[in-house]
Amino acid sequence: MRFIANYALKSRTNAIIATAISAAIPMFFWIAAAVVGVITLRKGAKDGSHVMLWGSLPALFWLGQGDPTPALVIFGVMLMALVLRSSANWSQTLIVGAVMGAITGSFIDWLPPEVMSQVAQASRDMISGSTELAEHVGVGLDQLLISLFTGIISAVHTLMMIGSLMLARWWQAVLFNPGGFQQEFHQLRLPIWGALALGAVIVFGAGISLETVKWIPSLTIPLAIACIALIHGVVAIKQLSRSWLIAFYVLFAITGHSLYVLMIFVAFLDSGFNFRQKLASKRPPDQDTE
Repeated sequence: MRFIANYALKSRTNAIIATAISAAIPMFFWIAAAVVGVITLRKGAKDGSHVMLWGSLPALFWLGQGDPTPALVIFGVMLMALVLRSSANWSQTLIVGAVMGAITGSFIDWLPPEVMSQVAQASRDMISGSTELAEHVGVGLDQLLISLFTGIISAVHTLMMIGSLMLARWWQAVLFNPGGFQQEFHQLRLPIWGALALGAVIVFGAGISLETVKWIPSLTIPLAIACIALIHGVVAIKQLSRSWLIAFYVLFAITGHSLYVLMIFVAFLDSGFNFRQKLASKRPPDQDTE
């Protein structure tokens, strides 16, 4: 996919064409978002906004058809790219992206209310396990499930934005700074204030209101990505085989939610203790970090 970035960076017209074609093809809007992202990262807000405005016209068509995803992801990636360009800080960028994803969940109905109600009803029957429990929880559980599912859909959009931005940054690194993205990712760690703020909403959000329940899935993403970065960083520092990374992703695919919760906890601890720094300081002086 490197040729797409090469083509887009040659001129603004090329970038608009690449964005428009990708945005027009169903399910390829993430490439359009990545093109807008790499232009913004490389050339700044002016070029990025021009490419986004003209190249995203097909996304407006999809918006008119009732699908806001392409427009939201492309716009979100541009904003995150501006944050990353100005701060050169992935942790801040991830937090901004997660907050944007959480906010969209509060203002956008991803599915018609009747569909969400049917999903909540089906889930309530599976969760309850008995008529007595369903009657005891009642409508409150339905509302909670609708808020949770809305939050999960918003989290998927947040992941799309982050994934497209990472692709854009990887393109930029491959073309102008080989190995730069890997180094940035290996060093990604949330500041303690960010971890505390996210952790507070994640832990206490469900008890505040149904609205804050929608925020929780998106706000877990920076912590989860920080844990993945920690694992990649440790493998690089210890010069371990890539088999360890493969084993981690296989385990994640198998265990899913259980490991995800542990990842959030590990990332929270890493924000305070900086495990990579401690491991790097214990390495023999004649070994180089990757």
